[in-house]
Formats: sequence, structure tokens, C-alpha cells
Amino acid sequence: MRELGAEAAVDYREPDWTEAVRALTGGAGADVVFDGVGGDIGRAAFGVTARGGRFSVHGAASGAATSVDPADARRADVEVIGIDQLFGFGPHLARWAREITVEAMAGRVRPLIGQTFPLERAADAHAAVENRTALGKTLLLV
Repeated sequence: MRELGAEAAVDYREPDWTEAVRALTGGAGADVVFDGVGGDIGRAAFGVTARGGRFSVHGAASGAATSVDPADARRADVEVIGIDQLFGFGPHLARWAREITVEAMAGRVRPLIGQTFPLERAADAHAAVENRTALGKTLLLV
């Protein structure tokens, strides 16, 4: 996503993606990892988190959220922010919605809309998300 400001991008579907992360970071790993996939990919992502870094579990697209043994996190010197972080979002949603709307209206934040589908093609939209061929947000048009 270099066109969106990223210095580098790595595709986790590539077999050597962890080596690519290490190469791009001079062997150190990423300072912050947002894991929305879980499973084997999440475990591999934890493995390329830099010492002193943060690993945030916020999804389980693979079917299982990444679970990191606290002893492994201590040995790696990585702060793990578990999926339970999501449970406290409710009370903040209205305020966060107002704040992000202000930022969007000012042009400082913009959603990445990767594709749109007419409502009658909702099944195709769901398939694109499930097959991981969708980039950014997928919108249904009514």
C-alpha cells in the first residue's frame, strides 16, 4: 500500500513473507503488528514482531484468534494486546464515530473503498471478502 503512504508492503500470502519482513526491517522485525487473521499467519506475525514491539490481536479471519503464551511474549520482549481489547469499545463508539467523521470531513482520513457491488450482487461481495480478493472496504450499493 505504498500509494497510501506505507514505506513498504508485504503480502502474507507469499511463502517467504516473514523473511521479507525481516529483510525490510534490517532483521529487527516490525515495531507494531496488527493481527486480524490469527491461526498460523498470526503466529508467524508474532514471530516477526521486534523486541520491545507490540503485537495487537484484533481479529480471527482464519477462524481462531492468535494466542500467545505470556512466557513467549516475555522472552521475545513483546507486549501482546489480546483480542479482549475489543470488548471495551462499546462505551466509546459514539464519541469515536463523531471524532472520525470530523477527521474525514476535514480530509485528514479517508476510507479505502476497494470495490462496490449492487445490492443484487451481495453474494459476490461476500465471496470477494471471504476469498480475500477484496482490497479495502467492500460496499453494497442500494
